[in-house]
Amino acid sequence: MFIAIYAVLFTLSIGAVLGVSLEQRDLSTTKEKTKTVQISCKVKGLTTDYVHWYHKKDNEEALKRILYVKKGSSPVPDNNHPDAGDFKVRIQDDNYDLNIHKLKESHSGVYYCASWERDSHSDSEHSKWVQKP
Repeated sequence: MFIAIYAVLFTLSIGAVLGVSLEQRDLSTTKEKTKTVQISCKVKGLTTDYVHWYHKKDNEEALKRILYVKKGSSPVPDNNHPDAGDFKVRIQDDNYDLNIHKLKESHSGVYYCASWERDSHSDSEHSKWVQKP
């Protein structure tokens, strides 16, 4: 049986203003169960170095975060994802590639690579807004 994997890149910043861009070589791939797949994500212009990977299953509406990683640090898995231990990230230069070993049916779906940046002004306003008295 084959498993379809789709990958989508998005950024939650204004790329033209901040100069952040995400690039991807392959937008879809199909592999057999038990095989390995690598989903590329090249990030340019990111100053915070944080990249997040998300998974959306075909039969579910919500995205589930798989993990996030900061360049130079180990990936931090989201233990709320049922397959959290199945995913690894390979970081080389500006590439944050997601590796899935031993594919299984539950890995089918769309994978999102994401990054965003905030300037200090909006961070500061947001922090004040969420503080409790």
